[in-house]
Amino acid sequence: MMPGFWRVTVVYALGLILTEALVLLVSGIAFRSGAALFYAGCLVISLLIPALVAGMSFGRHTGRAAAPPEAWRFALWFASIQGVLFAQLLWLAMQEFLAEESDGVVIFAVVLFVYSAIALFISRFFFGFGARQGARMRVSR
Repeated sequence: MMPGFWRVTVVYALGLILTEALVLLVSGIAFRSGAALFYAGCLVISLLIPALVAGMSFGRHTGRAAAPPEAWRFALWFASIQGVLFAQLLWLAMQEFLAEESDGVVIFAVVLFVYSAIALFISRFFFGFGARQGARMRVSR
């Protein structure tokens, strides 16, 4: 078992919830401007902020940076959480498309796979970065 697994998972979930709440508050601006870039930015922010905060919690709790295998395991866990949430949202958004298109399920699977792969790499980088910063913060005190 990885050290602080449930603690880091709870911190990740809280970071995810707070980030999504902030995105919902700010989304009123995007509805008026119609900027698709805003939504792409929100997807990236919802991946990197929780991983960064969870990494910082890991670093402060353990007093060290995450080893590469640990960082990959946490990133895989975070990407699976994000993948499940994104699959539910995508399923709701694509109901008509899935009913009309014969290849709708394939398109759904490809979009979900690409999102999960991106989530894995973003989570890995920012979890590792956050763990290093958290360990430095603990040492400097």
